[in-house]
Amino acid sequence: MKALIVDDSKATRLILKKILTEAGFKEFVEAAHGREALDRLAAGAPDLALVDWNMPEMDGYELLCAIRARRELDQMPIM
Repeated sequence: MKALIVDDSKATRLILKKILTEAGFKEFVEAAHGREALDRLAAGAPDLALVDWNMPEMDGYELLCAIRARRELDQMPIM
């Protein structure tokens, strides 16, 4: 399974990656803010996205709205 981890804290991304690895995820895509995440999503939707709410450039709410506006991503689980 593949997960997208979006957080401006590298330490938090590493912690989440470790937790998801233990839960069976094998592939990860990381982004430090929403705009970077949207660029990463151009390669295809992951099985799950973990999104921080407070980030620079594009926050979690703006990212959520942008993802839900895309038909190919509107069913992707987001936490």
